[in-house]
Amino acid sequence: MCQLSKVQKYTPSKIIQLILEGFEDKVLQSGALWDCLTCNQCLKDCPENINFADIVRMARYQMRHNKNQNPEEYIAHKGIYTTLSEMMSRPYIIPDRNMDWIPKGCNVADAGNILYYVGCLPFYNYEFNDLDTIATSTLKLLCNVEKDPIVVLKDEICCGHDIYWGQGKLKTFIKLAKKNKEMFEAKGISTIITACAECYRTLKIDYPNLFEDFKDKFTVKHLIEYVYENWKMGKIEFKEPKKKKDIITFTYQDPCRLSRFLPKNINITAQIREIFRELEKFGYKFEEMKHNKENSLCCGINSWMNCNEKSKALRYKRMLEAKSAGELLLTSCPKCNIHLTCIQSDFENIASIKIIDISEFLLEHIKVIQNET
Repeated sequence: MCQLSKVQKYTPSKIIQLILEGFEDKVLQSGALWDCLTCNQCLKDCPENINFADIVRMARYQMRHNKNQNPEEYIAHKGIYTTLSEMMSRPYIIPDRNMDWIPKGCNVADAGNILYYVGCLPFYNYEFNDLDTIATSTLKLLCNVEKDPIVVLKDEICCGHDIYWGQGKLKTFIKLAKKNKEMFEAKGISTIITACAECYRTLKIDYPNLFEDFKDKFTVKHLIEYVYENWKMGKIEFKEPKKKKDIITFTYQDPCRLSRFLPKNINITAQIREIFRELEKFGYKFEEMKHNKENSLCCGINSWMNCNEKSKALRYKRMLEAKSAGELLLTSCPKCNIHLTCIQSDFENIASIKIIDISEFLLEHIKVIQNET
């Protein structure tokens, strides 16, 4: 089952066996658990329902604190993004974010009911191009549907996903979570919407595990859920875009955090496919990749960890599947977008595949009903 085992010798079941037989210290000392993708492929089909990713997360905390291991060599991009997250956890640090990406005519506020939680997208512009389009498209879509201003926080901080899952820095994660919760409460937020799969999983599942009242105070939705619910309520409908070929064949990358990392009662994988079927009336053709939904292949990198030749092999394999399925690849996780786009520069045979975020795609296909006169 393990996706990492496709490119190196790695056996989660053997690691579990060693732990059960009393060799936990040996496993920790080896540092082998730094290699794990925490994609949760093994949990999906485990007959004992063992959450290996959770074990890895806790082990990373112990390896860092009790075994004095420094995972610096595993952290991608010289640790700049996780360092920013750590800085934001400090009580005296107040970010002053660039707001130039906000589309003209979009009514935003610094307090209110609905928050667009942008995440760390603006910081990624240091190295990656055009990711602001995800934030711009998402906010434009929300502004088109909602009559009241959308809250966008200039001092928003990181959710802590990468620190929590990648490096096992539990104390830093808790600081970020507390700081975020206090900010949400102070701004009068009741609904949090995000276009990031990792932010969604963190706010939807991990924060309620820390704070008993989080679910009572805040409703967390991924953009896909938001669009799906408004469609079913009759507030929006889908339309044919102004510029389109006769037939466009496309496929979709299910991120780990929106498939294997969610409880079974949250079925975003089914919702987005129902939307895709609706769009087929406009000449689109949706094709599944060989591995899809809960069996989707990981993009090879999680939490800015382990960006190496092994992860490139996994990404290349995924892009070959995408190429066989369609000319357009939709993503709903910024990191999937970043890393699948990155591998295209290394291989000419997959360079022709167009990769865009689901926010950009949906914006072109939505017609608002409730605001029409």
